[in-house]
Amino acid sequence: MLKDFAKYLPFLQTPGKRTKSLDESAQAPALDAPLPEQEEDPLEKGDASPQPEDPVQEEIPAPSGDQEEAPSQPEETQPSSREDDLKQGLAACKDKLYPEALKAFRRAADAGSAEAQFLCGQMYQRGLAVEVDCKQALAWYKISAKQGFVHAQMACGALYEEGCGTEMDLKRALFWYEQAAKQGAVDAQLKCGTMYHCGRAETRNPKKARRWLETAAVNGSEEARRILDERF
Repeated sequence: MLKDFAKYLPFLQTPGKRTKSLDESAQAPALDAPLPEQEEDPLEKGDASPQPEDPVQEEIPAPSGDQEEAPSQPEETQPSSREDDLKQGLAACKDKLYPEALKAFRRAADAGSAEAQFLCGQMYQRGLAVEVDCKQALAWYKISAKQGFVHAQMACGALYEEGCGTEMDLKRALFWYEQAAKQGAVDAQLKCGTMYHCGRAETRNPKKARRWLETAAVNGSEEARRILDERF
């Protein structure tokens, strides 16, 4: 269903459409792309930086007119019900019936749909049916990102990098970009390469920078190829 989102949601940013410069920043991986080694979450190592909150435990206000809070854990719901709510929300968005869309996305999100959780974040970030609220958008994105939804991981990285809805935190931004990059998100791979190359978020690391840039280049990033040619 992910491939159908952009058709119904003009506000949806899909990976692979954004990165154009060295300090700015996701699509199918090449099967033979050399991925960097798996690393531990730097935010879980007990370093001096504060530990991130568990996104599943964050309190997320319900949409206007609905007094329920997001559950700390997804309810046990039949996948068909989640899919039905997601389809209903997408159809409502197509007709620009955003309050109805948000209610449907919220039902699917509460039932554990990572796609719907991400779309709730999009609604809050873009002010569709609700006031613009990047803090709530980030909370929804993190719930979705914890389930491995690559669009949400990219969104988390962007909001932490920009300090939108939270304090700017380049270390957390890099962490979420790397989660997306490991799933084959080309923009995220390029972002990781440029951040390691420039020493953003931590000490400059040419080895990691080159490996991520090479991976992005194998997956079709012309920007990554340009940087490799000019700087390595």
